[in-house]
Amino acid sequence: MKSILDLYTNQEPTPQSTIDIFKNEWSSKLPGGLSAGSADLFNVDRIMWPHSRFDIAGKSILELGPLEGGETFALHQLGARTITAVEGNSRAFLKCLIVKELYRLDRVNFLYGDMVRYLEKTNDTFDLIFASGVLYHMTEPLKLLWLIKHHTNRCYIWTHYYDRELLKRLYGDKFNTQFGESTIVECAGYNCDAYEQYYGEAMDWEGYCGGNAPSSLWLTRKDILNFLEHIGFQKMEIGDERVHQFGPCFSIAAQLC
Repeated sequence: MKSILDLYTNQEPTPQSTIDIFKNEWSSKLPGGLSAGSADLFNVDRIMWPHSRFDIAGKSILELGPLEGGETFALHQLGARTITAVEGNSRAFLKCLIVKELYRLDRVNFLYGDMVRYLEKTNDTFDLIFASGVLYHMTEPLKLLWLIKHHTNRCYIWTHYYDRELLKRLYGDKFNTQFGESTIVECAGYNCDAYEQYYGEAMDWEGYCGGNAPSSLWLTRKDILNFLEHIGFQKMEIGDERVHQFGPCFSIAAQLC
């Protein structure tokens, strides 16, 4: 049985003891030789492609879903003027605060809350909205893109998308338990099919980093691009197109005309 005293430590204050508050819950490999996760999410090279399109230096940035602050760290390293990062997972948010303190991310403001609710309520606009690894976690993915358009002229998106044949090859016998049937979604006068994706056992891990519902909706590559064009993003460049271990993915650098 856990005691309230388990919240205290007898160790000296060190970066590692701070990281170990969430021991075995980190996804990210952290700079400085600290023991955490294994994913290379703090590598600045990961965001050099959007940097080459938008020049991060001096920009005000809204980051949606920072997870553990890996790309926040990279944006800060590249000289972003301000970074507002909205995280809806309470444990991930607290990990972001640890990262902010350990790596002195003094131009970052982490906010705890739902990104859709934030975009619905705020009147703030940004030079760039950075939405990496969030669209495919949404239950209303078109709505997220529509809201992004109202707060920036430029956005960067990295996302998985639905391609039945590629996903069937990747998941094999697990495809039918991972993905469901299509449903019609509509936003801003555009409608298309979206496909349910289930989190299943992934939700049993305390370090879970999926969406805020048991399932999400994946869009096809075509409909993501068509909808962005439909709402005014006329200039789009595609990068990082490949089949990731969890599904096909690509990056989009999009600008309003």
